[in-house]
Amino acid sequence: MKTGLLTRNKAGHDPAAKQPGRLMKHALLAGCCLALGTAAPFAQDKTNGIAPPAERCLRAACQYLAEAPFFSLNAEVWREHVTASGQKLQFSRTVTFEVKRPDRLHVEIRSPHSERGFWYDGKSLTILDRKRNLFSTAPMPGTLDAALDNAHGQFSIDLPLIDLAVSDPYKNVTSQVLKGMDYGLAPVLGVDCRHLAFTQENVDWQIWIQDGPQPLIRKFVITHKNEEGAPEFTALITRWDLTQRISDSAFAFDPPPGASRIEMRPDRPESGEERSAKPSTSLTTPNAK
Repeated sequence: MKTGLLTRNKAGHDPAAKQPGRLMKHALLAGCCLALGTAAPFAQDKTNGIAPPAERCLRAACQYLAEAPFFSLNAEVWREHVTASGQKLQFSRTVTFEVKRPDRLHVEIRSPHSERGFWYDGKSLTILDRKRNLFSTAPMPGTLDAALDNAHGQFSIDLPLIDLAVSDPYKNVTSQVLKGMDYGLAPVLGVDCRHLAFTQENVDWQIWIQDGPQPLIRKFVITHKNEEGAPEFTALITRWDLTQRISDSAFAFDPPPGASRIEMRPDRPESGEERSAKPSTSLTTPNAK
């Protein structure tokens, strides 16, 4: 897998903060964790940079997630933007997510400024701009992993929480990790969670995973430490459902009344003149706010 914030060569810089209309490219990894005893964070032997308690927790968690044939969730996410004066501003969105392995995905992303829907049915990817009632469709046959890689490679599309949907979450999220630690138990929304922290070249990230027999991610924070002001991306997953079966109809796009179809444009480098002349109707570049 090549998609997902933590699997890219560079930190997940969000050009939408400075270029309205660019796709927000923050993507979330996630995993789950089996119950483990509290470990002393500064006395952990490390294997390949990751302390064994953190490695066992994340690996078992990701396996739990990968073996789920279907799931849905609700989340609230915040992206920080650092202004020229150094002030940090948070922009929030809500995300709903439905996955049916190996080749179905439905995502809804909403904020006061933008409402977007994404459908993958095993054959094509469709994006709907609900505010403007415009949609685009591109053929993408294959597995969900292949479709996500194609969406990123052809159209620079990365979705929040997308690492949840891949077939091997552990491999996807640890490919560039330099070190990781287990910092013991910490509550998130009243739920006891394991607090893990990991370091990469361009980002640091923390994950809070529900303790006990149902190891579900509850919180995630990515710090872009090499960017000015070290902006953060935060997600709280407020609802999980791994029991309710999801009908294939949930992944089939049905255009709303009056919707217009437009081209899904491949992402490519452009000059300033080309950008200024380009119509603001491309659905590969939804507003970040």
